[in-house]
Amino acid sequence: MPIVRTASDLQRNIGEIYELCQNNPGPVYITRNGKADLVVMDAHYYEAHEQLRKEVSAYERALNQRLEAAYEDVKAGRVKPLKQIREEMGLA
Repeated sequence: MPIVRTASDLQRNIGEIYELCQNNPGPVYITRNGKADLVVMDAHYYEAHEQLRKEVSAYERALNQRLEAAYEDVKAGRVKPLKQIREEMGLA
């Protein structure tokens, strides 16, 4: 469950918000007029989150490149029927 505090809480109790960020692995949402306005989090958690985001992004790029290459193979007719592949692998 997300941790939510108001902007007034942040102004009055910044130490509490700081402790929440230090002691919880996720973000603390700060609301203003009942709507999310800011997100604060521990720097180590943020850095780990950013590293994971970069790794996922790199994986997605590599996957898209492979899918594009496979699509080009299909368009160029460089494909084999599944039955033929199974026979070649000795699985038929």
